[in-house]
Amino acid sequence: MNFIKIKFVSNLEDEFQKAVNEVFHMVSPLFKYHESVWRPSVDVYESAAEIIVLADVAGMNKEELHIEIDHRRIKIAGVRKSIAQEQEIRYRLAEIPRGYFERNITLPDMVDAESAVASYADGVLMIRVNKLPVNKTHRITVTTNE
Repeated sequence: MNFIKIKFVSNLEDEFQKAVNEVFHMVSPLFKYHESVWRPSVDVYESAAEIIVLADVAGMNKEELHIEIDHRRIKIAGVRKSIAQEQEIRYRLAEIPRGYFERNITLPDMVDAESAVASYADGVLMIRVNKLPVNKTHRITVTTNE
């Protein structure tokens, strides 16, 4: 006879979900369903003039993606919903993460946030943003208060 260990800790909801998953795993070892916070894979690379960020967010509509950018970071967030829409289904294997995600990426250089352009194709989000010139100086004129 198998026993399920249940520990009462501060995050009871997560522990309960793990216990339920263990029960389903004993019945069908291939079963693994989870809807939780997930972190899509991200690549960041740069050229002399720009920084490019790629995010693997397959299965999402571009309208469901939320992107914020400032001079030093990019925030990508959204919710990936379940792809199966039928009511009378029973999962046999579920490995694709779903639910809310958020990635905050610190950029390697200062960027011009106004120049950012985003595109989405084949499940990959691409954000291109121009770097700010390193040696660019701004002259300030001194005036008198009269």
